[in-house]
Amino acid sequence: MTAQPKRLFDPREPRLVLQLRTGVGQAGKAFDAEIMNISTGGMLVKTSSDIAHDDPIQVVLPKSGAVGATVIWSTEDLYGCSFDNPISEEELEGVREAARFSSPFRHAYGVDHETLGARIKRLRIASGYTMVELAQKVGVSKPTLWKWEGDQVRPRHETMGILAKELGIGELELVYGAPRLGEAAANLEEDDTQHGSLADIVRASRKRIAEAAGVDEVSVDIHINWGNE
Repeated sequence: MTAQPKRLFDPREPRLVLQLRTGVGQAGKAFDAEIMNISTGGMLVKTSSDIAHDDPIQVVLPKSGAVGATVIWSTEDLYGCSFDNPISEEELEGVREAARFSSPFRHAYGVDHETLGARIKRLRIASGYTMVELAQKVGVSKPTLWKWEGDQVRPRHETMGILAKELGIGELELVYGAPRLGEAAANLEEDDTQHGSLADIVRASRKRIAEAAGVDEVSVDIHINWGNE
């Protein structure tokens, strides 16, 4: 039986109508979700996962990271939520900005538009780990970590928590992004294009081309003509 809807938003309160892909966490689990509309007091979330009414949830927002909320009502795959503490107008603007760059092709990205693999690599470097060192800490092989960072495979749920702990970030934010991660990723990308290997430069260039064209990175093919050898 579905809980009856209650008034979530003050009718006089401005709210954004959008579709922002993000993540919702509850009871140690993370779910893919979309924010359909949002105000400083609450939001309407769409997800195919079942979210309980009696447990608090967290939702990842671009500037605040994981924000606490409570489910007030639900119907089918829609959940009306009230924030534990109102978010700021600055955060609301951050959500608007993030939604502008969201598209159906970008399901691999968090609210900061950074892939999980790129986020793992950046946090590993920032933490001072080599690939071998982090792989040993997490209990996987170097080739497995290399596949994670290349977005070829995704860490298992039980491994994700260990990885997040070693990288000094919450699991929900590791999967779906965190405040200022996009800015840090851009700085890393710029450094890659100036001092990185050829592979780093090609990957950074592919990402920029995909963003400018509004397509997924896998749709961008960079070819180098080495001439006759």
